[in-house]
Amino acid sequence: MRLFRLLGSPPAFRRIARWRAAFAGITRNFGVLLLLGIFLTGSLSACNEQQAAPPPKRRPPMPVRVAPIVKQRVQHTVTLVGTVEPWKRSVVASEIAGVVEQFPVEAGMAVARGDLLARLRTETLRIRLDSALAAHREARTRHLQAKLDLVRIKTLFDKELVTQKEYDDAVANEAALRERLSQLQAEIRQVRDLLAKSRIVAPYDGLITETFTEVGQWVEAGGPVVEMVDLTKVKVQVPLPERYVQGVRVGDPVTATFDGLPGFKANGRVFSVVAQADRVARTFPVHIELPNPHGTIKSGMVARVTLAVGTPHEGLVVPKDALVLRGDQTFLFVVHDGTVRQVHVEPRLPVDGFVEVQGETLAEGHQVVVEGNERLFPGQPIRILDESPPRRS
Repeated sequence: MRLFRLLGSPPAFRRIARWRAAFAGITRNFGVLLLLGIFLTGSLSACNEQQAAPPPKRRPPMPVRVAPIVKQRVQHTVTLVGTVEPWKRSVVASEIAGVVEQFPVEAGMAVARGDLLARLRTETLRIRLDSALAAHREARTRHLQAKLDLVRIKTLFDKELVTQKEYDDAVANEAALRERLSQLQAEIRQVRDLLAKSRIVAPYDGLITETFTEVGQWVEAGGPVVEMVDLTKVKVQVPLPERYVQGVRVGDPVTATFDGLPGFKANGRVFSVVAQADRVARTFPVHIELPNPHGTIKSGMVARVTLAVGTPHEGLVVPKDALVLRGDQTFLFVVHDGTVRQVHVEPRLPVDGFVEVQGETLAEGHQVVVEGNERLFPGQPIRILDESPPRRS
């Protein structure tokens, strides 16, 4: 009972409160010390890990392929688009009127010069020929008799046994029969010519592109029979801008590619530069001749013709894969003591997969990176896999 009285007294309550406050302070300090210890332990552990970690290694050399810079003669080129046309295109017509008796060709067929395209019915012409031959034989006999008579009359006239009129009549008769004989000979040649024209043949080696008649059809004189083209060589007309016209000459070599023939390239020449420009486009028609011995190039194909214009000059060329575009600038990576240096260049003229470049510190024989250059940085070490063969001039 005494204990309860003591605990219930005011001094006792004050002592208990002080004890609780002291205990709470100790607890808070202990928590702070515990957190501080954990933090210090983690920091020391991290420092130990950093001290134990190995230093970073140097970046390994980048594998690349290189090619040399080559000096060669280059010339500005321009590529123009045109359409392939056959070297010859003919609508073969009949020279005489008649009914088609034979027609052995069709569109797409290849023919040689002299091959039969069509034959017309000729029975009427053969009858005319027989008649003309018979008349010619009769006229020849009469002329022979007139010549003999003239010889006899002349003999008698020299002896003054016939009159002047009889002699003159004999001379005139012989001359008339001689002219009649010549007339019949011309008629025979005419009928034979008509017979020859009834056989319509190919004027040259080529391909039939269109037919205009059939067996049994009547053909007028001058009427079309077939259309044919010569593709042993072809021509392309391209529009040349007037700023280039002074740099193109007849006989200049050209190359041509075709949208319908991937990977195929034809070499040809300029055979005509028309002196009259198009008044709207201000371009000059240039005609290109391309050989086509195997008939690979077809009429109507789209051709892209590359012509050399301007004056040729010496320049440094690199493979086009050596160029690196970053932003609005163009660079080359030039090999130097196992690393690369970045050189700003100005591309000039394309040259068959290569390009002429101009830039400071570039010289013939320098090695430039052509594969793997898109991942390079200045000063980066490299490992050369192989060297691309230099371009031959």
